Amino acid sequence: MELPTPKRSILYQQLLMVLAFAIPWAKKAIPTIIAICFIVSIVQCIRHKKTFRPARLLGVAGLLSLFMLLIAGTLYTSHPAEGWNEIGIKLSFLIFPVFSIFLPNFGKTEIDKLQQSFLAGCFLFISITLVRAGINAFQHQHLYYLTYDQLSWYMHPTYAAAYEVFALFILVEQMLKKKYIAKSAVLHTCLCLLVLFFIGLLSSKAGYLSFVLLVGFSFIRSFHWKFPALRSAFIAFSSLLLFALIIVVLPTSAGRIEKAVEDIRAEEKNTSPTDSLPVKGQTSSTRLRTVTWGASWTLLAEHAFGTGTGDTQPELNTLYLQRGETYAAERQLNAHNQYLQTGAELGWFGICALLACLSSLWYARKIEISSLFFGALCALNFLFESMLEVQAGIVFFCFWVIVYSKLTTHSKHS
Repeated sequence: MELPTPKRSILYQQLLMVLAFAIPWAKKAIPTIIAICFIVSIVQCIRHKKTFRPARLLGVAGLLSLFMLLIAGTLYTSHPAEGWNEIGIKLSFLIFPVFSIFLPNFGKTEIDKLQQSFLAGCFLFISITLVRAGINAFQHQHLYYLTYDQLSWYMHPTYAAAYEVFALFILVEQMLKKKYIAKSAVLHTCLCLLVLFFIGLLSSKAGYLSFVLLVGFSFIRSFHWKFPALRSAFIAFSSLLLFALIIVVLPTSAGRIEKAVEDIRAEEKNTSPTDSLPVKGQTSSTRLRTVTWGASWTLLAEHAFGTGTGDTQPELNTLYLQRGETYAAERQLNAHNQYLQTGAELGWFGICALLACLSSLWYARKIEISSLFFGALCALNFLFESMLEVQAGIVFFCFWVIVYSKLTTHSKHS
């Protein structure tokens, strides 16, 4: 028996809400959920002989281009097995755009529900990890278990911080609209402070910068909602001050910041014109990035069309060893910069495809401002992490790019 159109729409929406809920915390379950969403969509479209054109094609085209370039890269790779394994990891570049063809477009109400599901997933992740970290800290009598990778558990702190910063933006935007969770301004404010506190505990330097971006973005948004300027400035300053206090109070967080500053100063000293000896064998995260960035840029400069799918890491390892960076080679560090990582592997066409995905988020801003913040958040994190090399970053990015590509002024489920 054929389902009426509204019920079909509800089914699509519920599946997407489950996926949005799972993204921040259920990594192992995500492939299964994506498969279910994909299969249901195809079956429904075959039954009803109807497909749906995304409202904006740029993001869809960008993701598909990245996947096609990966396939093309297998033609000139020296490591085909690694190449096909990488394609398997990045299959979301294909699945989500194809999924978008079978997925009805939706409006503001639907994306609000997706955001609420994402928030619920973020809160669940915070609850689980804080309880686990608290137990470990009590058992071992050390605060380190409340910070960084010990806190984020199975999730890299940078990815966890990116999820939570996006969640905090959604909460702040709801507060500006006076749409409070459970219709309680006090509860809503407390949840914002909880997320802020958690981001500070994660001790991710990219997370720190993402939070500063959030404060600046939200400060500008407050004028759109006609908040008093002094009140907005006070809240922004108080948020930054509270965040700074969290970092200073926690020894692990403060130590990471001090180390980063020391590394930057040392790097400036080592790269000055009077210093002819390059820095060798770096081991700190900040200075290692200068090593990985330099090697990745060299690959991009030498391979305009990329090294080939699966060849990038071996080529980087070779450059690390040639430059005496054995620590980076032994740990097979990637570029730690998505622009350089994509460029080294897929060449300049790959960078253009990646920028197309980010640019697509700009065009949805008039319907949903969170698309613009999401694009800025990803653009910032891409500077410090190769986020699209692991499922935790790929699914997060592809999902929201497609969601904003399907967003219209009026939902079109029929």
